[in-house]
Amino acid sequence: MSVRPLLQADVPALAEGLSRLPLMVRYGRGASQIAADLSQGLARGDGLLVEESEGLARGLAWFLRAGTLAMGGYLRLIAVLPGAQGGGTGTALLDAFEGEVAKESRHAFLLVSDFNEGARRFYERHGYTRVGAVPGLVLPDVAEVIYWKRLR
Repeated sequence: MSVRPLLQADVPALAEGLSRLPLMVRYGRGASQIAADLSQGLARGDGLLVEESEGLARGLAWFLRAGTLAMGGYLRLIAVLPGAQGGGTGTALLDAFEGEVAKESRHAFLLVSDFNEGARRFYERHGYTRVGAVPGLVLPDVAEVIYWKRLR
C-alpha cells in the first residue's frame, strides 16, 4: 500500500470505479463527470492523492491545502473503490491529506453528507469534531455536516 500523487493516466479507471459508489450515484456524478472534474483539479494544482496497490489506484483524496475560513485545508473528497474498502486505504489517504495540510496550516475542515453515517463515524474516530451543518448546500434534501480537526 502506498500513497502517491494522482496521474492523468489514473483518471479514466478511477473515475469509472468511483462512479459506482452509492455516494456518487446519489449526487448524480457519472464517470465522465468525475473524470472531467479530476482533470480540472489536476490542471488547477489541487491536492490529489491516490492509494495504490499492485499498480492500481484504489482510492482518492482530493483537497485544498489552505484557504478554508482563512485558517486551514479542506478535504473535498475521500473515496475508496468498491472491493478496496475496509483495508486501511481511507486511513492512509486521510493521514496523507493531514500531512500535506499541516505543512501550511493548523486546521483541517471537511463536509460529510448527513445520510453518510459510516463516513461520519470514520472521521470522528480520526479526531474530527462536528461543528455545524449547511442544509441544502448541494442537494435540497441533504445537509452537509461540517467537521474540523486541529492539526499538529
